[in-house]
Amino acid sequence: MSRDTDTPAAPDAPPTSEKSVFRAIFLLAVTIFIDLLGFGIVLPNLPAYIEAAVGPNHEHAAFIGGLLAASYSLTQFLCAPFWGAYSDRAGRRPVILISLIGIGISYIFFGLSNGNLAMLFTARLLAGLLSSASIGVAFAYVADVTTPENRAKGMGLLGACFGLGFAFGPVLGGVLGSINISLPAFVAAGLALANFAVSWFILPESLTKAKMVELANTTRVPFPELLRRVLSDPAAPLFLVTFILTFGFAAIEQAFGFFLMARGIASPDNQQMRQAYLLGFVGVVGIVLQGFLIGPLAKRFGEGNLIRVGLLILTTGYFVLLEPRSWGIMIFVATFFVSLGRSMIGPAATSLISRKARVGQGLIQSSSQGFDALARTVGPLTAGVLFQYYGATAPYIFSAILTVLAFGITFLLGSALRLPAKGDEQ
Repeated sequence: MSRDTDTPAAPDAPPTSEKSVFRAIFLLAVTIFIDLLGFGIVLPNLPAYIEAAVGPNHEHAAFIGGLLAASYSLTQFLCAPFWGAYSDRAGRRPVILISLIGIGISYIFFGLSNGNLAMLFTARLLAGLLSSASIGVAFAYVADVTTPENRAKGMGLLGACFGLGFAFGPVLGGVLGSINISLPAFVAAGLALANFAVSWFILPESLTKAKMVELANTTRVPFPELLRRVLSDPAAPLFLVTFILTFGFAAIEQAFGFFLMARGIASPDNQQMRQAYLLGFVGVVGIVLQGFLIGPLAKRFGEGNLIRVGLLILTTGYFVLLEPRSWGIMIFVATFFVSLGRSMIGPAATSLISRKARVGQGLIQSSSQGFDALARTVGPLTAGVLFQYYGATAPYIFSAILTVLAFGITFLLGSALRLPAKGDEQ
């Protein structure tokens, strides 16, 4: 990497010095922050949107919420590999820009959908189609411009910005939603479109022109062959662990607002703000861990060990969540463990996948996000059924069992959690 200049890279040229690499990752992190801020803004208001359409039946509304989340995630699963492979040929920058403007439009539909289930599902399908173009590609961008040794730190910075978005977004969404239920979605749309405008001018490309030409001139690979290459990659066994983890986490994530109300921790009058406070707390924990600690911890203990420890902490959090029946410190203790475990596993797994991969980074990272999206498709559906027929705690017990299963699988797939030999990393 050249170190003789720290001038900003042209939009169509990759960063070439340490300072310009940091600047590019920082700009991308800001992009992720604004994107997740918009997502966090609408999250506390989802129960109100759904119950405005189906009535104040928490069990039935939770089931509809599961269908809504599944429609969003299924679209992500189907589209993520395409966007990842396309970014390997056309560059990361244009794909991220397409995603930003599309997400802005989807939030406008979301804001107009209050009480209209058809428009609400349309908004989530559109968001799934276009958000699948950003997350995996953003992680591939970091893999393009970092060394293998520093990759976990770069991934952790993006993860910290996820945390920042969740820390500020839900609180802001709770306040705005108490004014007008549609206001958070319109603010999210404005942020996404403003993010598009800023990124158009200042986000550089991470792939060289020569690399894009080389990839563009390669033979187009049919989807079945593309999938075969991904599944035969050395990083593929990690998809099983992250799939089970995400399946369990998604099973409780979408129904969280309904869970708070069913357990007496929140009421319809204060659910938005109390859920906002809890999600904000989760975000702060993620910021501290992913922004400051994940890089040193990965270097000291290795990504594989962080994944195992994170799974144990996450399991503890799920069981502690079964205890609180009123608003108090115990609900924050439970969400602390959940956030700590999840924040430890995410960047460690993403970094390890990128370091073991042999196919293109755009393809492997977007495929990883695609499998996560598949888990987020079946997870909320499972949670909706469990919530409706077996009670509010059933999804949490189910998720804890799945997380224990993922922990056991890490030992059966021990070689998958070991780093590749020096010189074999991308």
